Amino acid sequence: DGFFQKQCENYIRKKIKSNFVALTQNCTSALEIAMILINLKKDDEVIMPSYTFTSTANAVLLRGAKPVFADVNLDDANLDFKSVKKKINKKTKAIIVVHYGGNSCNMDKFLEIKRKNNIFLIEDCAHSFGGKFKKKYLGTIGDFGAFSFHETKNLVGGQCGALSVNNLKFKRRAKIILDKGTDRSLISNKKKYYSWKDIGSEYRSAELPAALVFSQLKKLDKIQNLRKKIWNFYFQELKKINTKNFKILGFDKKNKSAYHVFALIFKSLKIRDKFILYMKKKRILCYFHYFPLHKSSFGKKFKRTGMVNTEKIYNGLVRLPFYPTMKDSDIKKIISKVVEFNNIN
Repeated sequence: DGFFQKQCENYIRKKIKSNFVALTQNCTSALEIAMILINLKKDDEVIMPSYTFTSTANAVLLRGAKPVFADVNLDDANLDFKSVKKKINKKTKAIIVVHYGGNSCNMDKFLEIKRKNNIFLIEDCAHSFGGKFKKKYLGTIGDFGAFSFHETKNLVGGQCGALSVNNLKFKRRAKIILDKGTDRSLISNKKKYYSWKDIGSEYRSAELPAALVFSQLKKLDKIQNLRKKIWNFYFQELKKINTKNFKILGFDKKNKSAYHVFALIFKSLKIRDKFILYMKKKRILCYFHYFPLHKSSFGKKFKRTGMVNTEKIYNGLVRLPFYPTMKDSDIKKIISKVVEFNNIN
C-alpha cells in the first residue's frame, strides 16, 4: 500500500485495460489469490500444462485441489485445447493457460470451452506482459491474469508480480484477501475501524520492487521494441539454415508477442544436449527450460496421460541468449556458432 505500488497498479490497469490490478510479491502470489477467489476446494480439478513452472500447480495444491496435466502444441509449446477438452469432467473447476515464451494461446478456443462447461479461465502470463491475443492484452481475457516481474522476465522487480481481476464481482473480495483478510482498504472516513472479513495474507508487493518495476514501465515500449528487434534478427538469419536438426519455436503472427524467449526445438534429446555442450565450449550459455511437472517425482502422482508433445518439447527445446542490451556482434556470433554446429552434425 505504498506510493510506487499504487503508481504501478494504476499504470498497468490503464495500459492493459483491466478492471482491477494489484501489484503482488510475485506471480505465485497472484495465482494463489485467484485460486482463493474461485473457492477452489478439495476434489476440485484444474487443467493446466505440464510444461510450466511449479507455481502453476502449487497454487492448486495449496487449496487441496488436484492439478490435471494436458498436452501442449508442438509449434508454440502452448496448451492444446483438444487435449484439454478430453480431460474435462464434473470435477473440473478451472483451466490455467500459460502463454509460453510471451506468445498467446488460442483464447477463442479456451473461452468457448469456458462458456460451454461453466468453468473459470485463468491466464498465467509470467512470460507475457504486454503481449496480445488479437486486440486484447493477455491477462485481461480470462477471469484472472497473473504476471511476473521476476529477475528473469522482461521487466524486473527482483521479486514482484501482478494480478488482473477481469470479472468485477471478485474485485471487493480480492482487496480483502490482499489486505490480510481485512476490509481496511474498503472502509470510509465515517467508519472508525476495520475488521477481519475473510482469509488473506501479505500478498502485496513491497515498495523497492515496485519502484524498480515502475522505472521500467515508463520505458516499456523501448524495452519491448529492443526485444522484438533481437527476436527478428535471430529469426531472419536462422530460418535461412537448411537443417533437419531443429526448428524455431513459433507463434501466430496475428497476435502481438511479448518476445520473452527465442527458442530452437531440436529433433532429439541427444542432439539438444550436444548443441548445449558445443555452445558452452564456444563460451555461449544456452539452456533448456522446464522439466515437465508430470515427469517429476512429485508430479507423477497426478493425472498425466497423453503427454507426447510435452515430452518432445522438453527433449528438444533450447533457449538462446536473449536480453535487450545485446550487441549486434554478440547476436551474429551466436548465429554463426549455430550454423557451425549445424554444418558438422
